[in-house]
Amino acid sequence: METLREALAPVEALRGEQSELESWVCESFATLDSLHGELSDWQRDLTRQQALLDQRQAAADDASQHLAHAEEYERRLVAAEEEYRQLVAENAEQLQTLEEVGRKLAVAKSELRLLQQSNEERGTALERERQRATEEHHEWLTELRELRRTMQLHGSLLQRLTGSTHEGNALPDGAATGPANDAAGQTPLDDDVACRAAELRRRAELRRAAHGRTS
Repeated sequence: METLREALAPVEALRGEQSELESWVCESFATLDSLHGELSDWQRDLTRQQALLDQRQAAADDASQHLAHAEEYERRLVAAEEEYRQLVAENAEQLQTLEEVGRKLAVAKSELRLLQQSNEERGTALERERQRATEEHHEWLTELRELRRTMQLHGSLLQRLTGSTHEGNALPDGAATGPANDAAGQTPLDDDVACRAAELRRRAELRRAAHGRTS
């Protein structure tokens, strides 16, 4: 029995070592399971952190795009403000030009009214001149008719005088009474002719004086 115990002592030692080894392996497997769990947790944390990093990167990219858009909007705003200032300046110039055009239009309207008034006055003066010319034309026609009658009277007088002269030359015995008879027959006609000639001269002088005052 002692020999058997001595022979089984290494086996017991091995069995103890095996038990310890099994315990260590079990502890190792437990440690590996815990490490696997921690590793899984670390992987999940890394995944979450990677997702957060991706989100932050996307947000940073969005922020960069928004910043680029903001810079573009700022440039557009500056350009719009410059265009607005130019439009305000152009509007002021156009208003000034419009005021000048309004003043020129008012001056032109006043000048047009003056021209219309002057044209009306000239038209009235021309109408008066036309009427006066028509009246003078009628007066001239009347005077020409009277002058024609006067010339006809002069002609008949000359014919009578010429006839009397021929009769006086043909009848020398009545030469003493011929001039007296001619003088007696000539006086009323000469007076009428002289009156008509004086009247024509007076009208002509009055017409020339009126025309001089009108001019």
